[in-house]
Amino acid sequence: MSNFLQCPYEKSHQILESRMQFHLIRCRRNHPNAPKGVCPFNVTHIFNDAELEFHLKVCPDRVKYDKYCNVDEAPTKPTTPPPKPKYESTENWDDEPPVPCYNPTEYARNAPVLRSVSGAKPSERRRFRQEEHVRLRQIPIVPNNCPGVLKQNYIIIV
Repeated sequence: MSNFLQCPYEKSHQILESRMQFHLIRCRRNHPNAPKGVCPFNVTHIFNDAELEFHLKVCPDRVKYDKYCNVDEAPTKPTTPPPKPKYESTENWDDEPPVPCYNPTEYARNAPVLRSVSGAKPSERRRFRQEEHVRLRQIPIVPNNCPGVLKQNYIIIV
């Protein structure tokens, strides 16, 4: 069964314990002049100003704060991280033969693909399209890697 708590601002409000923080935010806005004080150890502890001083002495959440502030209970021996495992490999990438870098722009410039230009002025786009027509007419288009396919002109759109 769920625990219901009574709102400190409105006695008629019965709130689920898990929803109390959210309710207090809204209810505090509706009662800006209420003489209430908030416990510094737990924001859901709200009391009249006269009762708050006594509550601060006996608050159950004060124990957590005291343990946090108490230096005497701190670990005396520094902790050391676990040793890092050493990985050994016979592979050396520096011994590999040099491989040229792949440049997709250069590949598309020499391949039978339709290219487009973006971000250019209209006159530059028109000039680019004209150069593309000339370039595509000069490239022989024969699919080498498609057995059984009729030799036709194919253009790949990128």
